[in-house]
Amino acid sequence: MRVLISGSGIAGLTLAYWLHQYGHTPLVIEQAEAIRRGGYAFDFYGTGYDVAERMGLISTLQQQQIRLDAISYMGASGKPYATLNTTLMRKVMHDRYMSLMHWTLEEALYNTIVNDVEVRYGRSLTAVKSSPEEVSVTFNDGTTEAYDLLVGADGVHSNTRHLVFRAEKHFQHYLGYTFASYPLPDHYGIGRNWNNYIEPGRLASAYCSNNDGEIITFLIWKTANQDYIPREQRLAHLHQVFAGMGWITSRLLDDVSDSTAIFMDTVTQIHMPTWHSGRVVLVGDACGCPTLISGQGASMAMGGAYLLAKALHETFNYEDAFLRYEQQVRPHVEKRQKKTQDSAKRFDSNSLLGLCIQQLMMRILLRDSFIRLLRQHFGGESIL
Repeated sequence: MRVLISGSGIAGLTLAYWLHQYGHTPLVIEQAEAIRRGGYAFDFYGTGYDVAERMGLISTLQQQQIRLDAISYMGASGKPYATLNTTLMRKVMHDRYMSLMHWTLEEALYNTIVNDVEVRYGRSLTAVKSSPEEVSVTFNDGTTEAYDLLVGADGVHSNTRHLVFRAEKHFQHYLGYTFASYPLPDHYGIGRNWNNYIEPGRLASAYCSNNDGEIITFLIWKTANQDYIPREQRLAHLHQVFAGMGWITSRLLDDVSDSTAIFMDTVTQIHMPTWHSGRVVLVGDACGCPTLISGQGASMAMGGAYLLAKALHETFNYEDAFLRYEQQVRPHVEKRQKKTQDSAKRFDSNSLLGLCIQQLMMRILLRDSFIRLLRQHFGGESIL
C-alpha cells in the first residue's frame, strides 16, 4: 500500500521504517524546512528502547546519549537535598536506559529510512478527502495526490487531526502548566548533572546536553492562561513569571540574548473517542499525547507506530488493522495519561508545607532499597 505519513517526528519516522520493512511504500511529509535540531532531553527506556533495539539502533543511540551522572533537587542555597544517581536509574530499568536529546533520536530514526523512503520537507496538508477506495490530499503547494492510507503523526497540535476530525479544542486536556526550554553555554558549573529547583507552582532546571559546554534550561510553571505567547515576548514573560525565584534562576534568564530562541508550549494531553476515521489514522501525540511530564511520549510514539505497522502487515484489511492497533495501544496510553495527571497534581505544591513534604519524600525514596517502587513510579514496562 501507498501510505502518506504527515509528520517526520519520532512516531512518523518509526512508522515509515516499519512500513517499508513490511513491503509497503510510505512517503513522509514535514512542514518544517529541514530536520529539527532543537528540543529538550528525555529518559529513554521501556517500549521505546525495545522498538529501537529491534531497529538495530541501540549502539548508535548509546554513542550519542547525554553523559549524565545524576539528577539532583536543589535547595535555594545551591546544595542538593536529594539526588538520583543515573547508576541507580539504570539498575531500576535493568540497564535498559539512557538520556537522549529529542533531536538525537529523530536524526537516528531518519538515518534508518533516508535511502529507502521519500521525505518531503516544507510540505503540509490543506485538505483531506477519504473515500472507500482511497484518500485524496491537497498539499500547501496546491498539488493533489491520492494514497491508500493517511497517517497523522504530526504531534499534539496535529494538522491532520484538525482536517479530518475536529479542532484541537475538542480533544485537548490542559493540565494547568506551561513550559519553556532553551540552550545556554554552561557558565554555572552544571557539568554532567541535571539540577532542579522547585518553588510552589514553578520549577527551574538545567542539564547538560550532548554538546560539550552546553546546557538546556527547562522552566515550567502553573498558570490558567493557555494563550500562545509570541516568540519575541517570551523572555519578558519568563522574567515576570520567575521574578524573585531562588537558586540560579535569574542568571538562567539574564543570559538569554534572543527571545525567539525560546521554545514554549502548554502541558496538554489529547483525549479522543477514536483514533481513526475512514482511511485516516492517528499515531503518537496526535491521538494520545501523555505530555512531557510523563517521560513516556517518545516511547509510546515508537510503540504505537510499531504496533500500527505490525497490525497493517498481519490483518486482512486496514479497518481491522486500525481497530486492532487502537485496542492494543489505547489502554496503555490512557493509563499513562492518568498517571501523568496524578503527577501534575503532586507537583502542584502551592504551600511551603506541601513542598517540604515533597522534599522529604524525595530524600527517602531516591535510594537502592526502593528500586521496586521507583520502577513502578517510572512506568518502565513495555507494551510490546
